[in-house]
Amino acid sequence: MGSTDLIITGKYGVLNQQKLLNATSNNINNVNTVGFIRKETQTYTSCVDWGVGATYTRRIYDQYVQRQMYSDCSDFNYFKAYGEGLDTTDRLLSDENMSVANSMSDFFDEMSTAASLPTSTANRQAAMAKLETVVNRFHTANESMFDSLDDVNNRIHDNVTEINSLTRSIANINYEIRSMALSDNHVNNEIYLQMLDERDRLTGELSKLMSVKVVEQDDGTYEIYMSTGMLLANGDSYGCLTDERDKFDSTKRHIYLSYENTEDASRNIASVQLTIDSIGGSLGGYLNASKELRDTMRELGKLAVSFADAINEQNKAGFTLEDKAGQDLLKIEHVQGVSSSTSVGVTCNFIEGKGENVQAYDFEIIFVQGATKPAVYLRGQDDKRTDISDVAVIDGSTLTFKKDGQADGEDLYGVVFDFGEDVSNLPPTGEARTVFYVQPTILSASTLSTLINKPEDFAFASAVRTRTGDDNYGNAVISLTSCTATGTDYGVVVDQTTQKPVFNPVVSAPNMIVIDDSGNYVVYNKDDPTTILGTAPSSCKGVNVFANTTWTTPHIDGYPGYEVSIAGTVKQNDKFYVELNEGGQADNSNANALTALRSEKLTRTTGSEQVTTLNEGYANLLAKIGSASNSAKTNTEAAEAKYEQTVKMFESNSGVNLDEEATNLLMFQQSYQACAKIIEASQTIFNALIAAF
Repeated sequence: MGSTDLIITGKYGVLNQQKLLNATSNNINNVNTVGFIRKETQTYTSCVDWGVGATYTRRIYDQYVQRQMYSDCSDFNYFKAYGEGLDTTDRLLSDENMSVANSMSDFFDEMSTAASLPTSTANRQAAMAKLETVVNRFHTANESMFDSLDDVNNRIHDNVTEINSLTRSIANINYEIRSMALSDNHVNNEIYLQMLDERDRLTGELSKLMSVKVVEQDDGTYEIYMSTGMLLANGDSYGCLTDERDKFDSTKRHIYLSYENTEDASRNIASVQLTIDSIGGSLGGYLNASKELRDTMRELGKLAVSFADAINEQNKAGFTLEDKAGQDLLKIEHVQGVSSSTSVGVTCNFIEGKGENVQAYDFEIIFVQGATKPAVYLRGQDDKRTDISDVAVIDGSTLTFKKDGQADGEDLYGVVFDFGEDVSNLPPTGEARTVFYVQPTILSASTLSTLINKPEDFAFASAVRTRTGDDNYGNAVISLTSCTATGTDYGVVVDQTTQKPVFNPVVSAPNMIVIDDSGNYVVYNKDDPTTILGTAPSSCKGVNVFANTTWTTPHIDGYPGYEVSIAGTVKQNDKFYVELNEGGQADNSNANALTALRSEKLTRTTGSEQVTTLNEGYANLLAKIGSASNSAKTNTEAAEAKYEQTVKMFESNSGVNLDEEATNLLMFQQSYQACAKIIEASQTIFNALIAAF
C-alpha cells in the first residue's frame, strides 16, 4: 500500500498544483484585458483525500471600493460632458475678436466720430459698417450656440443608444448567471467567472453614462438602479431610454424610461419622464449643458432686441441728412409660435420702444373651453414654470402683459401676441384646450438684420429744436435736453406723405412755455395759446420742464418724447418755444444721443427689476456661462483626481501584479515538479517490489 499511497498523494498534488498554475497563468495572460479581475485558487486540506481537499477559485476585489468607483466615474463623466458642451460657446463669446460687446463699443466709438462732423458721409459710412459688424457678431454667436446645441443633442442620442445596449447586455448576463448559480454549475467554472467580470465591466461602462447604484442579490445577479431608485436592470428586465424632442421646442430633449423583458422582449407601454438632475453621468452632463445653452441663446436674443429697439427709437427721434424723419436702422423679426391646434396660430411682436422690458423667457399660453381668460406661464432659467395669468390683458385678437393686469398699466415684458382672430373664439370649436408656446428671444440674435441702405439714413439732427422768445424780460434761455421718441403717443409724429416729422395734431403737442405770475412754467400748444396742456411748478427751477409737468390729460411715460430745460432768471409772460428742426442737418444732437446709448440702461436682467447697460448685459451673460464652464472644468479636475485614486485602490486588489504572479508561478511550478517526483519515486518503489517476486 505504501507505493500506492505515494501515487495517490502525488496525483492529487499534481492536479492541485495544475489548478494553481492555471489560475496564475490566466492572470498573467489577462494583465492588459479590460475588465479582468485577478483570480485566486485556494486549496483546503483534507485527511481523507490524502492531504488535499477541495479547491475554490475566486475573484479578488473590494466590493465597496468598486461601488465607490462607479459613483466617482459617474461624477467625473458628468462634469466632463457638461464642460465639453459649454466649451465652444464660452470660448466664442469671450473671444475679443468675436465679442458682441466689443463690436457694440466699436460702433458707438464710430458714431462719436461721425457726430463730430454730422454732414460727413464718409464718417457715416464707417458707422454704418460698424453697425453691420454688430449684427454679424450677433448672428455668429447665436448660430455657433445653435450648432453646439445640435452637437450636444446628438451626443445625448448616442448616450441613450449606448445605455440601452448596456442595460440589455447586463440583464442578459444576469439571467445566465442566475441560471448557472441555481444549477450549481458555477463553482470553479471559468465561464461563470468570466461572466462576472464582463458584467462588472458593463456596469462600469454604464456608470460613465449615468449614475448607478448596484445591489447584489442572493442568486448572484445585480439589481442596478438610478440614483433616484428607479430600476435599470436585473435578471428579468432592463430599462430602455428614449430621447424625444419637446413638442414645442425642437432644441430641447426629454428622456423617458420604459422596460423590456429579457425573455420575450415585450415592451411595457407605460413610460416615465426622467428629470435632468436624476440622471448623472455624461448623459446628465449633456442635458444640463443643453439647458445652459438654451438659456444663453435667450439672453443673447434679449440683448439683440434691446440694442436694436434703442437704436431704432433714438434714430426715429431725429432728422436725416436728407431732411427726413429718421427710420428704423435694424429689423427685429416677429416670432412665430407653436400651436397644438392645426387651425389657429400665434405671432409674437416686440413692442416698439419697450426693448428694455424684454426678458429671456419662453411663454406657454393655454386656452381651456369655458374659461374666461387663458392660463399663461413663463419658462426661463432652469425650465421653471411661473404663472403670470393675472397680468395678462386681452384686447380682441391680442394678448399683452400689464402691471396689475390693467389695460392702461405699465408694460411688463415688451411683447404682444397676436392670434389672428378674436381671443373669445379660443379654443376653436371641437377642441377642449389649445396650447401655444412662444420663444421670443431664443433665435432673435440670428434673425436681426440691418435696414439702413445709405449713410444719409442716420438721423443725426434732433426732430425738434428750441427758441427763446424775442421779447422776454428775463435773461433765461431754453435748451433741448433730449429728444428720445416719436410716434402717435408722443409730441412728434412722422407725416407719411412727406416722411418728415410734424407736431402731433391728435394730442396737441406741447411746444410753447409761458411763465405765469407765480413763476410757474405753463405749457401750451402755440397754435392754441388759450388751452393749458399742463403746468410745471416754479420749484423745478426750469430743469426738465416736461418731466415735472402735471398734465391736464393723462399721457404715457416719456411723453412728449423730447425734454427741455430753462436756465436763468425768468419773468412773468416770458415765452419759450419748441420747433421742428427743419434744415438742421448740421445739428448733431441726435447723433450724440445715439452715442450716449452706450451708457444708458437699456436691457433688463431676466427675473429682476434691474436694468443695465448693453455692455453690462453682455458681461452678465458672459459671466454666467463662463462661470458654469469654469466650474465644470474645476469640478472635472477634482472628480478625475478622486476617480483615479479610487481606481488605484480598486486595482491594488483586483489588478494583476506581474512580479507577484511570477513569484507564484515559480512556486507552483516547483510544487508541481515535487509532486511529480513523488509519483516517480512511488513508481520506482512499485517496480522494485514487482522485481522482488
